[in-house]
Amino acid sequence: MGTITVQWIRGDSQTFTADGTLWGLVAASGLDEPNVEVYTQKAAVGDGDLITGRRIGSRTLEFTLKAKQAALGDVLRRAVTSFFVASQTYDIYVSRSGAKRYAADCQLESVEVPTENPYTPATVKLSFLLPEGYFLSADGFGQNIAGIESRCGYPYAALHGSGRIYGLYAYAQTVYLQNDGDAEAYCRAVMTARGTVTNPKLIAGDGYVRVIVTMHTGDVLIIDGKTKAVTINGHNAATLLDKASRFDGIVFATGVNGVGFTADIGSNLLDVFVFFNKRYLGA
Repeated sequence: MGTITVQWIRGDSQTFTADGTLWGLVAASGLDEPNVEVYTQKAAVGDGDLITGRRIGSRTLEFTLKAKQAALGDVLRRAVTSFFVASQTYDIYVSRSGAKRYAADCQLESVEVPTENPYTPATVKLSFLLPEGYFLSADGFGQNIAGIESRCGYPYAALHGSGRIYGLYAYAQTVYLQNDGDAEAYCRAVMTARGTVTNPKLIAGDGYVRVIVTMHTGDVLIIDGKTKAVTINGHNAATLLDKASRFDGIVFATGVNGVGFTADIGSNLLDVFVFFNKRYLGA
């Protein structure tokens, strides 16, 4: 199995870790077992079936932990039963061979803390439902596609008569991002106005999302390709969408993807951060 450490982050931000300090990971299942579902129907003529669809379904993740010290048995048992509760969701981070991925919004299915010899280290068995079916990259790969690309530092010496480039704005251009995960990834763009901006527009793939609004300094527009939601300063802005807007283009296929932005007025007054978590079949 190699060296694997696991950290659970609860919905209220509390954490529990199996890294060999207090708890060690003895066994894990479901990490590399995607639930591939293929749908078929009988062929009307001839042998065989017709493939009508395929998807990745939810899966169960199971972990067996063992305490490192028998003397702390009662304390560790109480810590487990108070941390893993049915009313919370859990992000499960798995670190293996330098790679870190996580399972988002997992639901507790079962927790077992058998009563054993008090002089032996406690054992715990945990089971969770991973609803999305994919593990996500721990890094959201955020990039300001409206940022300034630096070109030189100081002190700077230039020959007489030569030109100088101190920096370059990347606004209203396309940036290419690499998705080397196992499936398409959802784009989330955060646009912050540094002045007056009219009708901002995010462009990705063969689609775009355009919002009919005038933004002012400090306003924040968020376009979420996964939830297909648009908010301005935290408020739903779905009614402000250009009718030709398409969220199906705000998805990054595997490989290289282009993403850009513009606005009718003030595109150079936007900071635009693009985030996406790569999706993997295994941890």
